[in-house]
Amino acid sequence: MAQLIVNVNRLNRRSKIPASFPDKLNILGIVLKGFRFESVEETTNALGKWYKDRENAYYWSGGLTALDAPPTISIKIQDLPINLPSEYKVGIDISHHNGIINWDAVKTAGTSFVYIKISEGVGTPDKMAKQNAGTAKKLGLKIGYYHFCHPDTRSGGTVISDATAEADEAVNLVRTLSTPDLPLVLDLENENMPLNKSDFLQWIETFIDRVINKTETEPMIYSGKAYLDARLSPNHSLGKYRIWIPRYEMNDAQKLRCPVGWTDWTMWQYTEHGKIGINPDFDINILKDKSLF
Repeated sequence: MAQLIVNVNRLNRRSKIPASFPDKLNILGIVLKGFRFESVEETTNALGKWYKDRENAYYWSGGLTALDAPPTISIKIQDLPINLPSEYKVGIDISHHNGIINWDAVKTAGTSFVYIKISEGVGTPDKMAKQNAGTAKKLGLKIGYYHFCHPDTRSGGTVISDATAEADEAVNLVRTLSTPDLPLVLDLENENMPLNKSDFLQWIETFIDRVINKTETEPMIYSGKAYLDARLSPNHSLGKYRIWIPRYEMNDAQKLRCPVGWTDWTMWQYTEHGKIGINPDFDINILKDKSLF
């Protein structure tokens, strides 16, 4: 499949090839400048060439640039899980707790991306975020940011005001840092979360809606199966969003189970004791969503 990148500010993602551009009935959504994906050339009509991605969505070639195929990356990390999906990528996630990182070792090990903590709640930016992001970018690693959530009512007195304040905190911090390649992540693992199931769902939905409104991109959720299953009703509506799951006690990708409400996972944090060079232990992750690369 061809590697393509969007070269216009916005490009429609369509369910079928239109006969004319004013036809808006088949628009599934939009992708923004810089979005990369794999596709095959489908056909050519009066509007030009059209490409189809793995999900059978169509894109107009006039808004795309073809890229050279990425080089094959040799993964030099011990004890990778078994039955990994095809074309998977390996990456790490970090915060100031990781201290000074030997980035050359990270790159040499064959990692492709890094998720960087930027904030926690409101008023607690991660002091190493800017340095970590800048260094990772210079090495050619794709970067993303995550915000450790405190779902409660401390900021503003209500669920909505609190979630809005935390979303604004994260989005505003991202704008001061190196441009991300990967979606912003809500890190949901605070064991002291005091909200009931209904309010917890409203908090998450409010945070996500705020991020989409301010950035026009959907964030991803990080959380464990047991955590979400205990705190969300089975009929929740969050399964449409990408999910990043931590699970350390098994090493078979085919046995990884999603929280109730999701049918598949995007990322798997399979260890918190990963060894890369002389660095202290890392969280190491498997990314299988090809559309993010």
